[in-house]
Amino acid sequence: MSTVLFAPETFDLAETTRTIEVARHLRDRHECVFAGYSERYAGLIEQAGFEYFPLAPVLTDDQAEQLLRFDQGRAVTHPFTAELLRERVEGERALNTLLRPAATVIGSTISQFVSARADRVPLVYVKPFAYSWPHLRQIRSVPLLSGRGTLARTVDAGAARLLREVARYTTLKPRGFVQVARENGVRVPRRTVEALDGDLNLIASIRLRPYLLPPHYRWVGPIYARLGGEVPAEVTEVVENAERRGRPVVYFAMGSSANREIVLRVLRELSRMPVTVLAPVAHYLRPGDRAALGPHVHVFDLLPAHLLGDLIDASVVHGGEGTVQTAAISGKPFVGIGLQAEQRWNVDECARFGAAVALGPRRAHGEPLRRAFEAVLHDPALRTRARDLRAHLTGVDGARNAADHVHALIESSR
Repeated sequence: MSTVLFAPETFDLAETTRTIEVARHLRDRHECVFAGYSERYAGLIEQAGFEYFPLAPVLTDDQAEQLLRFDQGRAVTHPFTAELLRERVEGERALNTLLRPAATVIGSTISQFVSARADRVPLVYVKPFAYSWPHLRQIRSVPLLSGRGTLARTVDAGAARLLREVARYTTLKPRGFVQVARENGVRVPRRTVEALDGDLNLIASIRLRPYLLPPHYRWVGPIYARLGGEVPAEVTEVVENAERRGRPVVYFAMGSSANREIVLRVLRELSRMPVTVLAPVAHYLRPGDRAALGPHVHVFDLLPAHLLGDLIDASVVHGGEGTVQTAAISGKPFVGIGLQAEQRWNVDECARFGAAVALGPRRAHGEPLRRAFEAVLHDPALRTRARDLRAHLTGVDGARNAADHVHALIESSR
C-alpha cells in the first residue's frame, strides 16, 4: 500500500477539511498521512483518524492572519521569506525521505511546489477554479461592481479583458520562492499563474458553465466539510423554539478567513431582525461580545453544517468555496459576502444562477444587508432557484472523484 502525503495549510479551515474529505475516500486504497505548520485546525485531522506530522517552523497565529490579510489585499507583505521557505523545504524533504510518498496532495502550501518536485513526488493541487490559469484564459467578467446594469457589465467585462492580458505576461513571483527553488534544483515556470500549478490539478468548484480544462486539470466538483458527529441537541432545541415562535432560522458562517469586525457587524444586524441565528463563529468573538447580541443569536464553535439544510431557512456566509458549497447544497438561498476576489467569484456564480444575493463587505450592513436578507427569506424566485441548485449538485461527490484521480495517478506512475 503506497503512502499519500496530505499537506494543507492547517490554519485554513476549508483547506484542511477539504483534504480530510479526499483522504477519507482514499484511505482504503493507500496509507494517508498529514503534515502541516499550524495547530489551529490540526486537531480535526487527528479526530478523523489520520496520523499528523507537525512541521517546523510553526506558523504563528500572527503569521496566519498576515497571510489572510495579504490574500484579501489588505496587506502588502507576507511571511514567506527565503529563510522561512528554506526551513520549510528542508523539513518537507526530510519527511519525504522518511515516508517516500507516492503523491503529495496540497491546498495552497507554497513550499511543497519546491519540495515535491525536488524529490520527484507527483504533486496534486486540490484547488478552486476561480482565477486558475484556465479560468483566466476564459474569463469574461470580473465581479467588481454590484448589480447587472450597463455600467456594471461594462466595467466587469473590461476588468476581465485586462486581467486576461496581465495573466499572460505576469512573471512576478516571491523572490524567496525562486531562490529556494533554484537552491533545490527546481525550475520555476515563467508565468506566475503556471508556477502555482500542480502536476495534477483537481478543481473542487461548483460547475455552472461549460469551461474547458487543459490535460493536467480535472473538474471533480464540490468538496466541503462533513464534520463528524450529529447535530448538537442545543441546535435542535433552538430550532424547535424558533419554529414555535414563527421565527425563521438563519445560519451565519464566515469560515477562517474573516475578522472580528465584519462578524460582529453582521451579527448585530441579524440580532435586530425577527430571526433566530445559528452562528459557528465563536473563534472570532471576545468574552464580552455575546451579551450584546441578544437572546436569538446562538454562537457555537464548529457545527456539522452539511446536516443543517433541513433546519434552516436561509444562510449568510462569506464567499469561501466550502462554505458557499455547503450553503448551495442546503437548497436554501443565501447572502454571500465575498472578502476577496476568489470569494466574490464563488458568490457571483450562485447569484447569476439566481440562488444567492451577493454583497461586498462594505455593504454588509444596514439597509443593503436587510434588503438582501428579506430577499433570501421571501423572494419565491430565489427560493426556487436555490432548490434547483441543490438538484444540480445532488449526486456529485467531489471528494470521491478527487480520491479516484489521485489513485489513478499513482497507479499510472508505477
